[in-house]
Amino acid sequence: MIPPILTNQTIYNITQTTQAQVAIETGLKAIGRPGFILLDNGIDKNTKKYSSMKEFLYQLTCLGLSLGIVIPVFKKGSFAIARKLFKDEAVFHAFKKSDDFMKYRKLSTNDKIIKLNEINTATGKNFKPEDINENLAKGMIEVTSIAGSILGLSILSPLISRPFIRPVLKALGMAENKNDSKQQSDSAKVDVKA
Repeated sequence: MIPPILTNQTIYNITQTTQAQVAIETGLKAIGRPGFILLDNGIDKNTKKYSSMKEFLYQLTCLGLSLGIVIPVFKKGSFAIARKLFKDEAVFHAFKKSDDFMKYRKLSTNDKIIKLNEINTATGKNFKPEDINENLAKGMIEVTSIAGSILGLSILSPLISRPFIRPVLKALGMAENKNDSKQQSDSAKVDVKA
C-alpha cells in the first residue's frame, strides 16, 4: 500500500516546490503537535486544552502567513531579482512572472516552440528554446521561496502570532491561569542561600 503512494507521479509533482513542502509540513504540525499534547497524560486537562489550542493557532498563523503573503511575494519578486543578477539570461526577459515560466516549463517541446513564437511576436525579440535556461529559472524561484519560508516561519510568524493568539484563546474561554503559572515559578526557584 505504501509503495504505490510514494511512487505516485501526482504526489511526486506536488512535493517538488518549496511552497508545497512548507504547506505539508506546517499542516502536519498543526495536527500532530496539538494531538500529541492532548495524548500526554502527565498534564492536567485544562493545560492540555490551552496548550494544544495555542499550538494549533500558532501553526495556522504560520501556514496562512507563509502561503498567503511571504511565499507569493518572494515568488513574484524572484524574476525581478534574477533580471538584475543575470542580465544576459533570456529566460528572465522572455517571461515577466515566475508563474508564466512555470506554465511554460510544463509544456511539451512543440508547445514550448509555439509559446516562444507568441512571446517573440509580442516582444519583437527572438527567443529560442535552447536560449531558455529552465534549470536556472526554476532554481531562482526555489531559492527565493526558501528565503521567504525562512523569513516567514522564523521571524514574521512569531511576531504576528503573539498578539493574535492570546485574544483568540481568551474569546474561546481558554484564558491562561496566571495563579498556576506563578505557583509553578515560585516552586521552581532555587534557594541560592542554602
